This record gives sequence, structure tokens and C-alpha cells, in this order.
Amino acid sequence: MKILKSWLQDHIEEKLPSDEIIEKALILKSSEVEGIEKIVTVDEKGNQIDDTVFDIKVLPDRAHYMLSHRGVAYDLCAILNLTLKNENIELPKMGNDIIIKIESELCNRYSAISIKNINNGISSEELKTRLSAIGARFINMIVDATNYTMFDTGQPLHAFDADKVIGAITVRLAKEGEEIELLPERVFIEDKEFSKKRSIHLKESMLIIADDNGPLALAGIKGGNRAAVTNETKNIILESANFNPVTVRKSSFEIGIRNDSSKRFENEITPYLTEKGISKFLNIIKKISPDCKVGSLTDIHADLPKSWSISVSHKNIEATLNYSISEKRVIEILEKLNCKVNIKNAVYEVVPLFERLDLIIAEDIIDEIGRIEGLDKVKSILPYVKTNHNFSQEFLITEKIKDFFFIKGFSEIQTRTFTNKGDIEVAYPMASDKGFLRTSLVENVAESIKLSEKNLPLLGLDKIQIFEIGKTFPKTGEQLDLCFGISYFKKIKNKDQMIRGEIENLIKELENELGIKLNSKINLNIVNIINLEKIDTKLTIDSIKIEKANRTAFKSFSNEPFIVRDIAIFVDSSVEVEKVQNIIKESVLKETKELLIKGPDLFDQFEKEGKKSLAFRMIFQSNDRTLTDIEVNGIMEKVYEVVKVKGWEVR
Repeated sequence: MKILKSWLQDHIEEKLPSDEIIEKALILKSSEVEGIEKIVTVDEKGNQIDDTVFDIKVLPDRAHYMLSHRGVAYDLCAILNLTLKNENIELPKMGNDIIIKIESELCNRYSAISIKNINNGISSEELKTRLSAIGARFINMIVDATNYTMFDTGQPLHAFDADKVIGAITVRLAKEGEEIELLPERVFIEDKEFSKKRSIHLKESMLIIADDNGPLALAGIKGGNRAAVTNETKNIILESANFNPVTVRKSSFEIGIRNDSSKRFENEITPYLTEKGISKFLNIIKKISPDCKVGSLTDIHADLPKSWSISVSHKNIEATLNYSISEKRVIEILEKLNCKVNIKNAVYEVVPLFERLDLIIAEDIIDEIGRIEGLDKVKSILPYVKTNHNFSQEFLITEKIKDFFFIKGFSEIQTRTFTNKGDIEVAYPMASDKGFLRTSLVENVAESIKLSEKNLPLLGLDKIQIFEIGKTFPKTGEQLDLCFGISYFKKIKNKDQMIRGEIENLIKELENELGIKLNSKINLNIVNIINLEKIDTKLTIDSIKIEKANRTAFKSFSNEPFIVRDIAIFVDSSVEVEKVQNIIKESVLKETKELLIKGPDLFDQFEKEGKKSLAFRMIFQSNDRTLTDIEVNGIMEKVYEVVKVKGWEVR
């Protein structure tokens, strides 16, 4: 979520500190800051001001209150010992200007007011620049005010054009066969914005807002086009409601719409926010359109949540955090978090804000104290763990197999479990090509071999040897499989036959090592798979002694593509290989020091009629750009000139 510094300032008495202090406070004690951007916005008087946007990753357990500017300001006040401004909530008197019917318990609260004679023009520059700064669109004054309120308080609002609503407002489940045309979606084609209409066939499990003529909106997700607010709208019905988080989440997934409104509802917010949402909206509208007429408030709900108390002892706080903290400091932290606190006999009775739905048990309170005081103060304690050293047969087998392949020069890989085909389908796939659980390891290992082959010259290897041990999910049920593969870089006669023989020998050795018979199948795609299910044998794991390695300097690898160049030279048989190698290297380094990352390496040699043929390979690569053939060819031309001067023949 993007948070604007000047907007935060509206909720805090003292002047906010520097961006660096705010960033550090959030990262250490609240939320991850993914980015900071310096921008210019406009204040209430129309003056340009230097501003900052903080891109904050709000954790799910804090989404109840922190998906808003006031929520972030609340957290900062507790962390930086600042003062949160009091909220002045002003609501119209209760009445029945709007007829509202609640026909589903999935709606916890529905508050609504009618507002007439709105001068629905363009929003103020302050409001527009603030919305734009956090990535929101500005459309017209009414819609902008609903969005601004949501980002300020955390309460989503929706406005209906009152002149388009027929009869009563009803909150109910959809009926079989009902449809709704949603508000147009934004579509970008070649950087141009277009509106795209979309109709939804409603399911009976979906909660909707309707009038006497049918659906008006999908509850908590998106409004319909029939009662949409336009630039010509003068009279509205403002909805500030609280919906069941599970039903909003399910419906939003089913129709494929995930937006700011659904995100807040599905993380659950307190029903008390509906009042704050209406109050904030009216505050904005009255400033921009002072002649508008606000009707009475219609507010329908079941029993609203009652405040709850959490008991936690001071002894338990110190024992859990493993450091000493005074009672005075505990009370100070809790009161900064706007909790009501009473203490008796070293036991705190804590009453959290209604917004803090994440504070339920004593451990939640202790976690908050530790968070604000600083988790860096928590001292590490090594727990006493008594083990019986009994390992599962599956673990013993897999470790034994890993040791076997490691000694044989294989590298272990771990590939994705999700794929684009299989026997078991995923309900909500992360991507279109990850909708099934894999039934085999073969495809992934084969793909890894294919990708690794591209880097063989760079690594200076003559073959690839990899293996994977992992779960597969065929129709018969979950099982543990082993798959290993071999691929040679050089051209070899009867390669498939040779690899088949090598694989058969490996299987025999592995069977002897394990003392069992493996259920194996050799595939012609140079990959072998073995099913490890139902192996029942007692094994011991051989320890591998690893000597301390010499200190080696490492540098980061380049993401740019590399270029391979070979050079073959005829020299007299008396000329030493090392001499030719050094001359080639010196001539290359004279032209470029940073581009030659490997070589020249001898990869072929033969003698004929008093002459010796030597073939060398060199790898060129840049850290900051993609090399071109022309650039590398220029380097090689210089090498050829040096070789010819020596009287050697380039083949």
C-alpha cells in the first residue's frame, strides 16, 4: 500500500521526522518498506509542497487497521512516541429517509445516508494530487471522495445515483439467473486507456445490493453500471457497510476481481468503521459543495461487537520476552496503542481498540509490547530438546541416495511441484501453467538439463549430471520418486547406448549400496526415474568428512549472455602447449581485460607430419551490456595477427 507523508501528517500532532527515521521505524517495528519516492503535491491552499510516498507491505495480521493512512499514523505514533490526533466523528440524526432491508446475516452492518443537490464537479487539486500519488484515479468529486475516505480511514464506501435507484435498498443473496453489468474496467492498449464493460452471471452464494428492479452492486467488491455515479449526478445514496470477509473473498476470486475494497473487507474490519467512513465523507463533501443537503442516517445492524478485555501478568511478559521491563513502560506502550489499561497485583487488564481485531489473547499483547519496545532486546535462549535419534526410513534412504550421487559427481536440484498437466488439479493456481500437481519428475529434470547445456562452455564441463528426489502425485496417490539425468557436451558415437549402459551401471551400484532391488525404468530421453515408494530396509548414513577449503575470492556472475570463440593453430611439434596458450591469452588481454572470463583452454590436440594442431576455447562476457559478434570478432582478428607473426598457421 502506498502512503503519502503529508496525508499521514493530517493525523499526527507533532511534525513528522525525516523520511529516513520513518522508514527505519516502519521496517524495524511495523511493516516492510518496499520503496520510497520523492514527489510534489498540493496542499489545502493550493501551494506546491515537497512530499514523499512510502510503499509499505502491510502484513496480513495487521491489515485490520493498517490498510489506511490513519492506521499507519497510529502505528508510527506508538513507535516514535508521537501523538495521534483525536477523531471528530459527526453523524446526521437517525431517520428513515432510505428504506433498507437486510435479508442476509452476511451483512454485519449497513449504514446509509442520502445527500442531495451536490455540485459534482472536479475535485480540489489537493485531493487529486494525493489520490494520484498513491496510484488511485480521480474521476469526479463524489467518486473521489469515496476513494479518499477509504484510503484515509480503511472503510470502503459506495455511492449510488439516487435518481436511478428504484424502491428500497435490499442486501441479499443473488437469485438464480440474475446478472449484473459492472462498472467499466480500465484497459490499457499501447499506453492508451479504454473502458471495458463486463457482465457477470451471479451465483446464489454471492451477496449483492439490489433495488426493486434487481442487482445494483456486488457487496464489498464492485458497483453496477445501472446506478453508477456520473458527472451529471446530483443526488446520491451513500453506502458505508460491513460485510462478511469470507463471502467477499470467495466472490472476488470467482469473478476474478481483486481491488482495494475487496482487499479490506476480506481481511476483516470492525463494523464501527462505517460511522468513521460516513463522517469523513461528509467532511469532504461539505467543504467542496457547501450547499448540499444531507439527509438522516439509516443504520441497520445486529448486535455490534462489545469491547473485550485481555489479562496478562507482568511476570509472563518478562518471561516471554526474556528481558526486564518496568510496569510504567508497559502501561506507556499500551496507552500509546490506544488501549485502556488497568493494573492490579501486577496483572494488566487491557481493552484494545475495536480496530485491533488481531489482539485477542495475552500473547498478542506481549507481542505488541515486544514489537514497540524492540525485538532486538529479546535474548536468545537455546531450548532443551531431547531427541531419540530415530529417523524415518524415507529420510535414511534419501540421504543415502544423495551421498551416492554426490560421490559420483552429480548435483542435486529441486524443481517446482506445480505444472501445466497432471491428475490432480489445483483449485486456485498461481499461474495458468501451474494448475496441476506433477505426476513425474522426468519433465522437470529434462528441462533442467536442457537449460544447463547452454552454460556448459562457461562452466568448462564436458557433461551434465543432475538428480532430484521429490514428491509426485499420480492417480494412485502421493509417492516419493528419484530422477537422474546425464547429458554429454561432446559428440559421441552411440551416445544413447552409452548413456543407457552408464545408467544401468549406476542403478546396479545404487542397489548394492542400499541392499535392495529398485523399481526402475530407463527412458530414452536421457533421464532415468526410480520410484522409492514401499522401500523397507534399515540403513545407516555414512558421514562425509569435508576438509576446510582454501580461501577463495568470489565475485557476482553476469546476467548478460556470453560468446564462445575457438581457435585452432598448427605449430611445430617442438612448441609447448603452454607457450601457445600464454601468447593467445596475452594478445587477448592486451585488447580487453574485463571481457575474457575463461580460457584459453585446450580442448583438442593431434600431431601430423611434424606439425601439432592445438585447439583452444575462450569465453567472452560483459557485466553491464550484451556483447556483439562484431566486437568479439575484432578481438579475435588481433589474435590472428599475433599468431601469424609467430609463424603459426590458423586452421
